[in-house]
Amino acid sequence: MSYARFVQGLFRLSLIGFVTVLAVYAAMIALIAWPAPLFSHERTGGALTFHSDVPLPPSAEVMGQEVTALLAASPLGPPEEVHVWLVEDGLALRVFFAGSPRASGLTYPVASLDNIFLRHADFDRNQLVRAGQAVPPPRTLSYYIVHEATHLQLSRYAGRFAVPRIPRWINEGFADYVALGPATPDMVARASHGRPLPREAFGSYPQERVCVTLALERLGGDLDALLALRNEMGADGACPLVPQFGIAPVGAAT
Repeated sequence: MSYARFVQGLFRLSLIGFVTVLAVYAAMIALIAWPAPLFSHERTGGALTFHSDVPLPPSAEVMGQEVTALLAASPLGPPEEVHVWLVEDGLALRVFFAGSPRASGLTYPVASLDNIFLRHADFDRNQLVRAGQAVPPPRTLSYYIVHEATHLQLSRYAGRFAVPRIPRWINEGFADYVALGPATPDMVARASHGRPLPREAFGSYPQERVCVTLALERLGGDLDALLALRNEMGADGACPLVPQFGIAPVGAAT
């Protein structure tokens, strides 16, 4: 075999591999945007429709109505149609949680502004159950749904391609702000003195929720002004290091 034919064959193999990988990613994106073929059961409550590969309890409808009411009271107002896809195992787990296999809830706003992927749901007890252990309050099932739905609403409000440029403390802190309410004075005091804010007691993003609470107070509740901070800080901007919000760096004493 000549060197030229060898190079030509290598190029063909590389091209086939590239096209195959591209096709796999395209198929995954298509499933994230249109997951219905993998789910055969659904129940609707309020603006939420839950989908599963097993029958869903009537309590799913009640949960949908309660979550819709919570979202309607947020600064972003009533939600548009939201689909929650309940994933446990098999192909759906490998596709929808490929990048974060330990996560309990995920959204992919660039691919879909309607879809939430959720695991471990127990509607009757309003809990997420991991490895046989229920996640204790305040991180209830409704908390996780509101948190993820807020990500979708924020993506609609700011633009799906703008979200990656929003600092993490705003993106995650605002989702917890909506799901659990503003940070309490005790949380603010703890954060200001560098004391721990365990997620088991204060939600998944307590430090970020404190930052958003204080920022919105300083900005008169102006969500647009809060989002505009991304222009000053960039996606990696860290609220605990911003003195105008009165938050000390983590671990510092004041």
